[in-house]
Amino acid sequence: MTRPVIRPPAVTPEGRVAIVSTSSPVPADELDRLVAYFEGQGHPVTVAPHARASTGYLAGSPAERAADLMAAFADPDIDLIVPATGGKGAAALLDLLNYDTIADNPKVFTALSDPVVLANAITARTGLATLHGPTGYDFSRPTVNEATAESFWRIVQQPVKDIEVPGLDWRVPRGTGTSFSGPVIGGHLGTIRALVGTPWMPDVTGAVLILEEVFVPWVQVDAALTHLRLAGVFDRIAGLLVAVPVDSPREDAPDASYDDLILRCVGGSFPVVTGAEFGHTPTKFALPLGLNVQLDLTGPHPVLRYLENLVMP
Repeated sequence: MTRPVIRPPAVTPEGRVAIVSTSSPVPADELDRLVAYFEGQGHPVTVAPHARASTGYLAGSPAERAADLMAAFADPDIDLIVPATGGKGAAALLDLLNYDTIADNPKVFTALSDPVVLANAITARTGLATLHGPTGYDFSRPTVNEATAESFWRIVQQPVKDIEVPGLDWRVPRGTGTSFSGPVIGGHLGTIRALVGTPWMPDVTGAVLILEEVFVPWVQVDAALTHLRLAGVFDRIAGLLVAVPVDSPREDAPDASYDDLILRCVGGSFPVVTGAEFGHTPTKFALPLGLNVQLDLTGPHPVLRYLENLVMP
């Protein structure tokens, strides 16, 4: 079922930021730098009660992490919710969230890597547009990437409709001379794969599917893409946008290039654009999950155009 789009209010210049741990533990020094970054931008910060929790590779129990996330959505003083870091375990929160409460209290929720499973599920279940963009890891670096921060603050505070992102170094393995558009869904390949067959998988019909991967060899990318193909995910999309892979060794893969790997595994005839910087690269641009963008492949290089604003004025 297609749900009406809900846009979160724009993050105000002094809007409060909630930092939550949705996945793995965040090192204490990173969390301290994260708080300092937002406070330095003029935003008061609420650190969730269990944000510093650590239970092996998880930042506390699923119930604790879900409670923190729900409290952030329910708090009327919060403008922006930021996962402290990525890692593992966010999917365990999916059946613990109150999606009606989230829909009734729309806020900007930004996610990358493991937490993006929550962003996609929230958008699918509520219609609330979320953000595939930088999270706590990016904003806790000793030196925050200026281009990444600029892209982020622009989309969460200002209108972005008709703004273009030029893909000067992007490649078009398939679809040169065409254009495609649709609502953005997706993110980290391994994480999105985990949604297939669940009630929290977004509708991919006519979508611009975005995929990125990090820290896995090509053989695992092969398996994940093949799974999506066999599950019919690629049968209904408008096109595919793939990010620069980070620390993903080729090893003994039979493909001469990453583009060859992608084309072999996804099949179909839809346009494919690769080499975009929206994943685990230090410089990244933000993408609105659940809202429409256009990929124009008719010029000398690809251009991504925002067709809608993420936030309300």
